[in-house]
Amino acid sequence: MTPDTSPTDGSRHSSAPRRGRASTARRDRTGFAAVAAALLCGQALSIPSSFAITVVEPTYLPAGVSDIAGTLGCLRSPEGGVDAVDLKSGRSLWRSDARARPLLLTGGRAFLLEESAKQPLRLVVRTAQDGRQVRAYDLASLALPPWASLSEQREARQWTEFEAAARLMGDKLEIHYIVTRRQVSGMAGPGAAAQVEGVALVALDSGRIAGQIGPPSPPPLVSEPAPPMAGVRFVALHARPADARIVLGGPPANAGTALIAGERRMAFELSRDAKTVLVHRWSYAGGSREPVLRLEHGQPTDAVWVTLDRRHVLLRRASDQRFYDLYSLDSAKSEGKLEAPVDVAVVGQRVYWTTRESKGRLVLAASNLEAGRKLWRHTVRRAEGPPGEPIP
Repeated sequence: MTPDTSPTDGSRHSSAPRRGRASTARRDRTGFAAVAAALLCGQALSIPSSFAITVVEPTYLPAGVSDIAGTLGCLRSPEGGVDAVDLKSGRSLWRSDARARPLLLTGGRAFLLEESAKQPLRLVVRTAQDGRQVRAYDLASLALPPWASLSEQREARQWTEFEAAARLMGDKLEIHYIVTRRQVSGMAGPGAAAQVEGVALVALDSGRIAGQIGPPSPPPLVSEPAPPMAGVRFVALHARPADARIVLGGPPANAGTALIAGERRMAFELSRDAKTVLVHRWSYAGGSREPVLRLEHGQPTDAVWVTLDRRHVLLRRASDQRFYDLYSLDSAKSEGKLEAPVDVAVVGQRVYWTTRESKGRLVLAASNLEAGRKLWRHTVRRAEGPPGEPIP
């Protein structure tokens, strides 16, 4: 029997904004902007009763973000900073000198969280092409505990994980962060020794910052139970919340069988011989159903893995579980195969995936979607050192 190597990732995911595109939305005091302002300790910025704002959410790559066009990316670097990369050639354009997290690329600007010994935590806006600093906003008013650092301090059996995500709402940047201090105790696995989570709203024009630290919220839903359909038995899908963090294992099998993709829902059914995957699609709001897609895999399938962009799916080969075949959820077209992927996204005409090399490094690779030709590889995490002393 072939061993089960289903994608697993036991780590906690941040409740990051979903990958999205620029959109114009009408908001009032019952909408998101007013709720966020009211949430932030009563330090509400001036919000008119009814107005239109443009909302830009991140476009996510494994271990980074991209602009909507897919021309430039900001990736996590092995040193804990950010590398800005030309996504066509893989050429590095500039790097942050400080510890950093990529938040958003839009309008020729890169939004980063940065921190160094001389500069405490701050939001930095840089020009996307050359990294020139346009403006910085001091976030000391968030009053995070000393251990909540982008350096992700490690001390004996404790270490820090700092996750952050953002979206642009008109001239205000909303930043959501969650920082966890983990600890290994005895024979037990790593648990949370302390955790802080909060939201900051930065007015980019005036520089005013409102923020609140609150209790941890549950991770965002990526799936839900599919409604019953006569004669149909759905399979569990593998998906994770879309964000820019580094993950070392594929997405877990989710409890729900219907993928949440904005206002659409999708559920997956295997044919009797498991060589065809039927994709049932419907609207969440109206319940109207779309034609069923047939993904003709041509060989037994034992896992259905949804990419970060939510517009593609990977079908694992039961006969050789190192290989996954990529299919479009719009056209049902086969778009190549990947060997031993860890995290996957498709942006424009390129597919990006992380994979573990034999020496232990985590590498982001890019290939052309149509030709399948590999374009470049970029290290995002170095190999871990030898394990420490055994835990008594």
